[in-house]
Amino acid sequence: MNDDKKPLILIADDNSLNLKILENMLKRKGYQTVLAENGYQALELLQNQQPDIILLDIMMPGVNGIKVCQSLKEKESTKNIPVLFITALSDTKDKLKAFKAGGIDYITKPFIQEEVLARINVHIELKKAMERLKALSVTDEMTGVFNRRWAYEILAKQIEITNRENSSLVICYIDIDHLKIINDNYGHAEGDKLINTVVNALNSVIRASDYIFRMGGDEFLLIFPKAKLTDSDNMIKRIRESLRDKKMKGIPIDFSFGFSEFQAKDNLLPDELIKIADSNMYQQKTEKKRDVVIES
Repeated sequence: MNDDKKPLILIADDNSLNLKILENMLKRKGYQTVLAENGYQALELLQNQQPDIILLDIMMPGVNGIKVCQSLKEKESTKNIPVLFITALSDTKDKLKAFKAGGIDYITKPFIQEEVLARINVHIELKKAMERLKALSVTDEMTGVFNRRWAYEILAKQIEITNRENSSLVICYIDIDHLKIINDNYGHAEGDKLINTVVNALNSVIRASDYIFRMGGDEFLLIFPKAKLTDSDNMIKRIRESLRDKKMKGIPIDFSFGFSEFQAKDNLLPDELIKIADSNMYQQKTEKKRDVVIES
């Protein structure tokens, strides 16, 4: 959830008066709203929209709120959306069912504006805090790309998808050239600039569906889902070309890289794929060093 964006709240209730009261209440406080008149409509809306919170009436005809919530908690795309149930004050059994289905709180009818807004605000702030914590746990602080720990989890998921869709994926292991020279001679601040220059070049070329992970000081892993080796090789060459005339303290900016490709049903684990790409990268780096010695 972006802190600058107005939170979006889905309200599902078969009572049109309840919908109107809650909509007006929330809009006056700056929230965006989307309305559903029954459980079916709520599920349909959630196929195309990702609200920050859902207000869900327990008692609705057809698919009631409990069943809607259970359905949401079974899906990866909606399982983390907080659900607050709308219930009558005396419905203790229904409240217990709601919590068991995955609801995190409830608001009671008749609505008390201060209570409704207070409960919603608490869960909006909690969701923001959880998202910030998750971002910190999976991203590299300096570059903003994903971190090493997250790389193995994402790669395992992408292998599953590749097998399911009978496609292929490519990974690329990258090692930035000359970082040690920059760090030793000009300080780590200049080394950080070198790293971020390469990361910006990577971000400017890769597709929205691709992933970048920082695996260590100067090492990065790229995952190209639904890709072939030739296409990925051309992409990396374009990135290197964009850096061709750039220098840091007079030293050319470049990186060494190696690929590995996974075809559906290949018997390779994530760490095996990474080792292959890393080994190919190391071979290229060694050849570069040998060429420099020969030229000198």
